[in-house]
Amino acid sequence: MSHNKFDIIPAASFSNIGLEMIPPFPGLSSWVQCLWVNNDLKNSSRHVEEKLYPDAGSSLTFEIRNTRINARYFHHTRVVTHRWDTSTRHISVRFRPGGAKALLGLDIDDSQNIEIDLFDTPVSQQLSLQPLMDMLPALSADQQVQAVQNWLLTLSYRAQEPSRKWSTLLAHASADLIPPQQLALQNGFSRRTLERQLRKYLGFTPNQLHGFAQIRAARQYLILTPDSLSDIALACGYFDQAHFTNAFREQTLETPLQYRQRKMSQISNR
Repeated sequence: MSHNKFDIIPAASFSNIGLEMIPPFPGLSSWVQCLWVNNDLKNSSRHVEEKLYPDAGSSLTFEIRNTRINARYFHHTRVVTHRWDTSTRHISVRFRPGGAKALLGLDIDDSQNIEIDLFDTPVSQQLSLQPLMDMLPALSADQQVQAVQNWLLTLSYRAQEPSRKWSTLLAHASADLIPPQQLALQNGFSRRTLERQLRKYLGFTPNQLHGFAQIRAARQYLILTPDSLSDIALACGYFDQAHFTNAFREQTLETPLQYRQRKMSQISNR
């Protein structure tokens, strides 16, 4: 299975509440995984709760209610349940690991779940966020998405070039599940250098990032293939099925079998 094809695992309810995935502009692809937008609000008068999984990424969500707009930044390293107000228009930017650090200048503690108003951070003025917020209500749905991406593109011009280099390197390593030691050897630097650079530019250790990639790949296998748990464990780089089960349960708060059964039930009930 090619992990690049299944890099994003949408929640089961997303198709039911009108959420559409939009690819980022090419100039943002090093830092932005995708954008989620709910364009159809006609039948959306309810709240939906979804389980969100940690993978070292983070999100910036614009909630647009007529002339009032909120910009909420969300970073999580543990499983959380998120409640969506589907009657409100959302434009949510899903960053790759290190993307928010490179573009927004946010240096977040990688051990905590954090949800903040972007205006509560010291970087909001230098990001020229207010002009974007002022223009969004007057724009059409498509123009709003384009404006958000243009704003991020402007921020990307200020980002340090090494951020792009390490983000691109990590994307390839995560897609192929390359362990940290092998990644360092393949690129001609020491494990200590890898540790220092990923910490500096992406905000996580190599082991953390590799662990998140393993869990994401395992979730893909569990949903998209009939492979046995032991085969999935080996494919994702775990020592054996017991190691896989323990790591998966620690990250997702359920066993691989429980996860597969729940997801298959959701798919069959669509």
